Amino acid sequence: MSLLTLLATASAAEVEFHGHYRARCLLYDNLSLSDTNPNALGRTSYADHRLRLSPTIHASSRVGVHAQIDMLPLTVWGDSTNTWTDPVTGDAIAMAYADGVVPYGDAEDGTSYLRNIQLTRAYADVYTEYGRLRFGRMPIDWGVGLLFNDGNDPLDEYGDTGDRLQFTTRVGPVYVMGAYEIINEGLLERDGGIEDAMQAADLAVAWQTETLGVGLYNRYRFQRSPQFGAYNGSLWAHLEMGPANVDAEFVGVFGRGDLDTGVNDIQVLAGGAVLDGSIDIDKIYGGVQIGLATGDKEPNDNVLRTFAFDRDHNIALMMFEEPMPVLAPGVVNDANGGRETDAIRTGDGISNALFLRPMLGYHLRPDLSADLAYIGARALQLPDDEQANRGYGQEFDLSLTYSPFEHFSARGTAGLFLPGPYYRNYEHETLGGDFDSPTLGGRLVLTAEF
Repeated sequence: MSLLTLLATASAAEVEFHGHYRARCLLYDNLSLSDTNPNALGRTSYADHRLRLSPTIHASSRVGVHAQIDMLPLTVWGDSTNTWTDPVTGDAIAMAYADGVVPYGDAEDGTSYLRNIQLTRAYADVYTEYGRLRFGRMPIDWGVGLLFNDGNDPLDEYGDTGDRLQFTTRVGPVYVMGAYEIINEGLLERDGGIEDAMQAADLAVAWQTETLGVGLYNRYRFQRSPQFGAYNGSLWAHLEMGPANVDAEFVGVFGRGDLDTGVNDIQVLAGGAVLDGSIDIDKIYGGVQIGLATGDKEPNDNVLRTFAFDRDHNIALMMFEEPMPVLAPGVVNDANGGRETDAIRTGDGISNALFLRPMLGYHLRPDLSADLAYIGARALQLPDDEQANRGYGQEFDLSLTYSPFEHFSARGTAGLFLPGPYYRNYEHETLGGDFDSPTLGGRLVLTAEF
């Protein structure tokens, strides 16, 4: 019996479905940031899938069971090509004679099926007279998404998920949430054994009305072997004033202890902040986002000062979204995916950065809008000998959004990235430099939501 049939025929229960199917097409010209480096990659393009089902089984008015099922998660179009073997010679048939694609097949460790379908989350809600009890593998989301982001937007790729026990109650406009989470079980504990599980205790308090909200999220994560403890605090605020909205989040991380990588006696002193304002008046809309993530001037000492935004906090098509510069490997294989990453200076997340992102848009028609965003960023901290190289660069992204029908949208984005001295003045000891050329990018996202 299929999973969908099983859910749809659950005894004495009502099943509700939410989710989306997203097809994404990407094209980049010169993620190597160079026209002269002998290892420059040139043009790359691909498309991928994701079907996300989020069913809820309402067992009763007080009990519900939720799941998140990702099908073909970020699977590239054209993967798992259907080829066969010549029955006479036993040789593999040339790709030119392939007859389409098929689901990923079996593997000895079972991992191939994960590229077809993943049960990403499963948890239950129980509504008591005192509040809501939630337990299981659940999404975690808070504030602007600087610290925790559930990753449920069609453009998101990661999402924060926790194995936790959580209770939320409300007194008037004040919400209080407490949770206990096992982040990493490690070795199963036995009497006299190693207690190496990474755990977390959370407490959040928020005051919220229709137009104003403010909250504080507190998390203490700890491990006994090796001994480590860290406090994460996030202060969030939201203000709605007619057509204008303002959101802000400030995060601090403070900790000390030993890491399981073998680095001992470290201190963590890091933080980040973001201020995001937006307005939508008649045909004109726009906004400004300003953010910072601390960096580390002395990366080799025992004080860790670099803060990283949640990876689903996306501000651009390429900057802090695509690893750069990537180069062509000497040998292309499945392990490297056709990319040499030893020379990359930034990856798919904002860290050690101060950025500014103004955006201005116009509703051309009720179903069609266009907007232009500028993104500029520089490093907050670098070693003394790199102080002149703080500029990451600038990016311009032009987007069109077309929504002719309910539940369907198409959004296309074209971008130009101009690398700053952080890339231009860098030279890898074996892969060279000359990372000073602009990069062009394009993205088309087709989404059907339900």
